[in-house]
Amino acid sequence: MKKTVIFILCFMLFAQNVFAISVEEAYISFNQTTFEDTVSWQGEYDVIVVGYGGAGAVASIKAADEGANVLLLEKAPKGQEGGNTRYAGQGILGLEEKDIDTAVEYFKNIRGKYNTPSDAMIKSYLTYSSKNYDWLMEIGADSVSVFPFQEYDYPGGEVMKALAVDGELWTSSLYRTLQKAVEERADSIEVWYESPGVGLIQDPETKIIHGVKVNNNGNILNIRARNGVVLCTGGFENNQQMIQDYLNLPYGYSKAARYNTGDGIKMAMEVGANLWHMGNTAGPDLNVLNPETGTTFTYAIQGEKDILSSGFAVQNTIFVGADGTRFINESVLPNHGYINFHGTWTQMTLSLPAYAVFDETARLSQPVYDSWSKGNEEEIEKGLIVKAETIGELAEKIHVNPANLTRQIREYNRYCYSGKDPIFGRSIKYLKPITKGPFYAVELVPSFTNTQGGPQRNENGEVLDTSGNIIPHLYSAGELGSMFSNIYQGTGNLGECVAFGRISGENAAKKKYDVSLKSVMDGRVKVTASWTQPEEIILKSGEYLGVDRGIGGPLKVKVTINKDKITGIEVVYHNETRGVSQNAITTITKSVVEKQTADVDVVSGSTVTSRGIINAVKDALAQAGFQE
Repeated sequence: MKKTVIFILCFMLFAQNVFAISVEEAYISFNQTTFEDTVSWQGEYDVIVVGYGGAGAVASIKAADEGANVLLLEKAPKGQEGGNTRYAGQGILGLEEKDIDTAVEYFKNIRGKYNTPSDAMIKSYLTYSSKNYDWLMEIGADSVSVFPFQEYDYPGGEVMKALAVDGELWTSSLYRTLQKAVEERADSIEVWYESPGVGLIQDPETKIIHGVKVNNNGNILNIRARNGVVLCTGGFENNQQMIQDYLNLPYGYSKAARYNTGDGIKMAMEVGANLWHMGNTAGPDLNVLNPETGTTFTYAIQGEKDILSSGFAVQNTIFVGADGTRFINESVLPNHGYINFHGTWTQMTLSLPAYAVFDETARLSQPVYDSWSKGNEEEIEKGLIVKAETIGELAEKIHVNPANLTRQIREYNRYCYSGKDPIFGRSIKYLKPITKGPFYAVELVPSFTNTQGGPQRNENGEVLDTSGNIIPHLYSAGELGSMFSNIYQGTGNLGECVAFGRISGENAAKKKYDVSLKSVMDGRVKVTASWTQPEEIILKSGEYLGVDRGIGGPLKVKVTINKDKITGIEVVYHNETRGVSQNAITTITKSVVEKQTADVDVVSGSTVTSRGIINAVKDALAQAGFQE
């Protein structure tokens, strides 16, 4: 009797669930007109992810692994995708599961007196971050190194860890692993390059997000997302108007990504999303602008020489502002743009325009950046560095008050001789006088590792509107609307890409029953997107093509061999950073030809590019059967 009753109850519960779903499905299926019927569609997927940086890659991988058919949209040309993740230090926040509660207290201290992010969001982020190591190994990382990393001296920070794929930093090791994982899921993830999302398709009554408007070759395509859209477009480091509007700076520049122009912010605003953390950035730091890319040359020159900084600012160098006087301690590198101001971490105050002023001793001591030429000679010729015989002449050339600059250098030199900087506290170790002419200056600009602002999301990755309500089927991840409202724990943004990429990708992939379950493509032809393809490389007799990867992705080298001798090497395809990689390309190819071997030294400041060229040359030589 008992078994019969239990069976009947189970059957009733099962029937109730099936019936509830069936009624809902039936209503949507047979309703005369749905919102979906009012749109002319050119494609349909379960999930659409906008932006192929770290967050977009993770969200796509997770959604695909949940069984979704994914469209991954990317604004950049193929080979230039990756956003900031491709260029970042590659450290990913991690921790042990047993330390989550301790880490929550640390993140509350980082939050300080700001109201956001919520405790629930911090807990969700750290819970997923405690599994970052396992997930990276699951998707194909060969190895993941773990080391302690606490950026701020707050309680709880002692449990924080940093993860590094293959134990490598600054080599795009994380992004290359994510790219490979996306490529391995080609049956589930379709990637469109040169295809930015330009708008979200929203039902004005229900506020449900049904898809994305995509610009492909000037054609605006309506692409449906059955279950969800994930915005992963990064920040607005390359949008000068947004920098002025939100950061109270006349100008500023990205350290890496060239396509982060705030597109996702605009798309989210158009559907009623609330914006948060718009004034928060990882920066500004002071750097030199690379005229070939519109980004800065590398991470930093301020502070001691280490993995982040070239250390040039601690030579016989000072930073001066618009009036020709110092405004900062050049021997200290800010913590992602933040300095300790009487016990409060605040963004570094700038005087613009700003210049690094130095003498002949500093010029000969080291390049301003590791990728620059010996003695900075090429950069002087290019006009990046201004040269003058006297301080007064230099002041005139950079348009600052000559009397002020002359007086400032005289005063700074007195500090050097006395061994104490009473104004800014520059370390005595780095009090080096500016005395030997000629004298030099290079303009410095505000630069950002990234901006943190964008549409507000909750602990489930769901985007919220201005009333705090969820915008149905819309998610975000990564630097677009980052959870960080105040200072930021280093490795935290890549950790956020990996954690919230999974959270948002998983939730976006879940089947939704508040939309039509019928395909909108019945009777329609799916559009095939197109983008620029690299030119075909045609080889002549004696030429061999070697392939490897640089920091910018695939790298191809043509090697010419004549009578068992290497007679020429040409890098015929690459997406390495212009103005930074050229020194490596020139030096490595010339050195291999001269030495008749690919076993040559890498170029400082371009290690990954150098290694890619060398490996590509070795690949070509192996094809030729060349004996070194």
